[in-house]
Amino acid sequence: MQNLRSSAFKWKDGQVYLAKCAEPLPIRWSRQLPQDCVPSTITVKLEPSGRWSVSLRVNDPRDLKLNPVTKQVGIDARNYQFSYYQ
Repeated sequence: MQNLRSSAFKWKDGQVYLAKCAEPLPIRWSRQLPQDCVPSTITVKLEPSGRWSVSLRVNDPRDLKLNPVTKQVGIDARNYQFSYYQ
């Protein structure tokens, strides 16, 4: 496993370029990065199956706070035998 800080890679047009490499990594993305997010750290790892995986850490500037809720739900955990399936 190799953790790479921002000085060891370049993020350009949605592509990841490792230092001293002219071609971008051929990444098959599992999801889209949020807009205006730039990776701060990349982890490159060789899985036991022989496949490489790349994880990106991004600082997301969006405000993702949840609104407070006024409703509550209570669960009586003492009656667990009535909700247990065999």
